Amino acid sequence: MKEYIRGLNLIDLVSEKHKVLREKVSSDSGDPLNHTETHILAKLELHGRLSISDISRRISISRQGAQKVINALLEHGYVETVQVEGNSRDKYIALTAEGVDVCRRMTEIKQKIEQEISAKIGEEQVKLLKQLLADDWL
Repeated sequence: MKEYIRGLNLIDLVSEKHKVLREKVSSDSGDPLNHTETHILAKLELHGRLSISDISRRISISRQGAQKVINALLEHGYVETVQVEGNSRDKYIALTAEGVDVCRRMTEIKQKIEQEISAKIGEEQVKLLKQLLADDWL
């Protein structure tokens, strides 16, 4: 496996690491959420409330796909619909208290994983990696 990883280009290497990290967050959380569900929860945590169209644009899936995932999140009680003031047709999606709690737990897990990575590669390397990934080069 190590030789496979070492031979990857930058794009595929970042994708592989991203996949492993997302799987670790998901398995450590104990919540029955898939990648798209956690992505939507993270966007709602960041923006407060969003329409289904906004969500679909922000995570690059179809509106129908977003609706399907949101329906699952509604069933689990992680999100709720909120009427738009003065507009009976449009609705926003917002986190419930349970959704906020799930986001908090995922953040704690991500912080723990970051500490584990820091213990392996060093705090300065983690700081450098975060800076490089945050820089505007795309």
